[in-house]
Amino acid sequence: MPVPFQLLMPSYNQAHFIREAVESVLKQEDPDWELWILDNSSDETPQVMAAFTDPRIHFIHEPRRMDPGTCLNLMLEKARGRGRDFSYIHTDNRLLPCFVGDHRTALAQHPLCLAACDYWEMDEQGRRTKIRRRPEPFPLGRLFSVDSIGVPFAATLELAERLGGFSSDDLADDVLFVLRADAIGPRVHLHQPQMEYRVHGGSRFLSGGHLRVHRAIHKSVLKAYAERPAGVADPFEGGPDRARALTDQAARMARTHLALGTNPQPGAWIEGTGPASFWLAWAFGDAGAPIAGFIGQEFTTLLGVPVLPAAPAGTRVVQPRLRGADGLQQGLRWLLRGLPPLDHALKRLPGDVMAGLLVPFQLQEPGATRVRIRGEGPLAAYLAYAAEYLGALQVAGFAGTSSWPQLPGFLAEDITTWDLEGLA
Repeated sequence: MPVPFQLLMPSYNQAHFIREAVESVLKQEDPDWELWILDNSSDETPQVMAAFTDPRIHFIHEPRRMDPGTCLNLMLEKARGRGRDFSYIHTDNRLLPCFVGDHRTALAQHPLCLAACDYWEMDEQGRRTKIRRRPEPFPLGRLFSVDSIGVPFAATLELAERLGGFSSDDLADDVLFVLRADAIGPRVHLHQPQMEYRVHGGSRFLSGGHLRVHRAIHKSVLKAYAERPAGVADPFEGGPDRARALTDQAARMARTHLALGTNPQPGAWIEGTGPASFWLAWAFGDAGAPIAGFIGQEFTTLLGVPVLPAAPAGTRVVQPRLRGADGLQQGLRWLLRGLPPLDHALKRLPGDVMAGLLVPFQLQEPGATRVRIRGEGPLAAYLAYAAEYLGALQVAGFAGTSSWPQLPGFLAEDITTWDLEGLA
């Protein structure tokens, strides 16, 4: 006789969504489940949940605000001995009817198994927008990056016990669980979409902005990589070579952008702080025309120059992407030079390449907050951008010629030095 599949749902102030989430659990084709909800809400969630009388639903209201990891660990304690498998689910998502049955089957393959599934994205109103398909096999380098795996996933309770449950100190608690599990047991991919994942501005992650999300995941990557046992595959093997290939290509694309007629005079303001904006700013500096600053919201400074919500009056603003006829010309010029005809390469971090370059340096001296980089060219510039964007570090300067002359040089003795010149 099947034992109940344990569904764990931390809850905080989403009374407007939780009814749909619980109703999706009630529609499961596999009826052998238990739903645990630990609720810290100050809204009407308890009143909404009072309408559900199914004995398989265990609703616990605890007014004291707790982080999701603590909630999950308390629910894991409640579920101990009551089942074999569990899944961490959100109050704003909906399970498809196949979720419990398909995940139970997948997890039966191994006592320390973790299962990750494809899923539908939906908007705030619950309308499906697109399918998110995970690659098969999932690249190890991507797993240990901001493009990692989080909810939705399911695992065995034995695996959760082996890992000591969830972290109570990390915003990306789901990602950290999956990263730690990678070296313990097998991971199964369910190719059929198993749930509907709601994307909305009030979610725990997106309400804090993409930068906060990326840094939270990167913090989990650092922690999991530092704990990774000897003898398992290194997700960052060959990272410097991949970073060199990416930065050489991006630098050529950025220089070509300027060659299309963007006059590289000093003092321009670059719109945005993402990768495409970074590369355009680098191209200005490489041409001997350092920028005055970036226009954005998530930083106050970036690589030694100010970041403002709007450019000062009367200053020149340059966008990282050309449009219309200029954009077609840009694409043709890149294509003739053997580069991608679109600017996707400039817009992407990409997460696995950035982590593969940054993480090994960060782990050399984990307590460092200020770094200086010994190296030149686009690779050194990209490492500096990675340090400030993902690592939340301060880059204090470079050795040698730099596209960022606003940064001070090697002045302080207490700054950690990252030496790119020593890389193979």
